[in-house]
Amino acid sequence: MIGESREAPGGGAMSVAQVERELGKLRTNEDGTLALRSSVLNLIVVTDEESAPEVTDSVSKLAGRYPARAIVFIADPDGERNVEVGLSAFCNIRGGGGAQVCAEQVTIHAEGPPATHLESFAGPLLIPDLPVFLWYPGEFSPRSPEFAAMAELADRVILDSAAAGNGEGCLREIAALLEDPATPAIGDLQWVGLSPWRSLLADTFGSPERAGELEKIERVEVLYAPGGENRALLLTGWLASTLGWKAEGASRDEETRRIEYSGPSGTIDVELSAGSPDARLRRIRLYSEGQSFQVSRHRELSDVRTTVMRGDELLAERTVHLGSFDLGVLVGEELGYRGHDEAYERALAAAVEILDL
Repeated sequence: MIGESREAPGGGAMSVAQVERELGKLRTNEDGTLALRSSVLNLIVVTDEESAPEVTDSVSKLAGRYPARAIVFIADPDGERNVEVGLSAFCNIRGGGGAQVCAEQVTIHAEGPPATHLESFAGPLLIPDLPVFLWYPGEFSPRSPEFAAMAELADRVILDSAAAGNGEGCLREIAALLEDPATPAIGDLQWVGLSPWRSLLADTFGSPERAGELEKIERVEVLYAPGGENRALLLTGWLASTLGWKAEGASRDEETRRIEYSGPSGTIDVELSAGSPDARLRRIRLYSEGQSFQVSRHRELSDVRTTVMRGDELLAERTVHLGSFDLGVLVGEELGYRGHDEAYERALAAAVEILDL
């Protein structure tokens, strides 16, 4: 059967040996043959009861692209002491030989004191010699001992800097984490969401006759919706760190943040406005002395259009369909990344510099 989901009865606490034995049973086909385990990585997820259905759905969808030993913790430190273990496998046929391979998921409901020592559950369940990704879909506390213990298991930590109520504070905390050389590589889903924007914006300056315009940028406008500020800050930080701009000052009112940079063209004025009624990131527009360069969403937000203008004259135009950028897609992009993302870390440092002005 292609795309077959299998589940063990589960319930209650289980030893590591019991977990491995039951996962082996899940990989056993009807004819008694054992399907191959197809794991290219370990994925540890820490979430709560409310977010668990969406997160679990995303993890199962990732299995086809990044087969993993997924360990999903549904944690409630304030509950009464309890541990419940559930096991499942997603099996499909690969290759012309018809071999069946399975990805595995261990779901652990941990309540009370066990929820504060998740690393003791996760460590023994990891498949040796495979990279370990640690994903926090919601809020996280990098200063907590629990986070530090879990991070020690990971090669890469996946976070969402906009998941917390205080997005600015989260950016600062991630930047502080990266100052510690012992911290594993960190990926931010807000940065991943900027990938097509950065690519398309760079493409607008790709032709030889426009390449020099980057050094002539005088003004930048970024339009985003409430909740999209971290994405706008990281996009601005990317521009500043890439183009060598130096932040000189900043001001802010209820909906707009203004930053003054110095750069090759002299003073560059950047305006971040939370006036979009819909998209988390709606538009970015750069102005040089004689031209403007824009990347913006349109067609019910499903497409992104780039334009290059000289006054009212359209010099170039391109429309790209964004496709699906749901939670599973964003996390999948991070699972394909190894090592530190230096572009992100520079953009983050430049974004935090804005906040400190």
